[in-house]
Amino acid sequence: MNQEIEQKMKVLSRNLMNLSEEQYQNQRAIQIQEQAEADFQELKIRSHRFFHRILETWHGDKELFRFFTNIQLDTQQIERSLSYKLEEQKEILIQEKQKMRFLHFSLRIGIEYRYLILSKKHTIIRFKSIQLDM
Repeated sequence: MNQEIEQKMKVLSRNLMNLSEEQYQNQRAIQIQEQAEADFQELKIRSHRFFHRILETWHGDKELFRFFTNIQLDTQQIERSLSYKLEEQKEILIQEKQKMRFLHFSLRIGIEYRYLILSKKHTIIRFKSIQLDM
């Protein structure tokens, strides 16, 4: 019985180590995601400045003004699309992080509970052997 519990504890410990590695990778992915969002925001700011300068310069030429306005609208549409994709990816990573936290907590509780049971069994066995000696 003790070997069975110890075996289960080893499996739980291994699962906990694997989960810790996954949590590290998830945290790293979140950091990369946040950096990508910051870079994207910087790119958006530069894009808006660029089109503002171009449209100020070419406002006299209606044909070029329309051409650059259309490019600006296309760029804004791409920006919105990328923005939604980045938000979706971030949500997925955050959900994974929450699931892993719950799993980590559950595994910890499982290990502590099994250790407690194992400790109680040893205590009970010791107590019974002391009683038999008396």
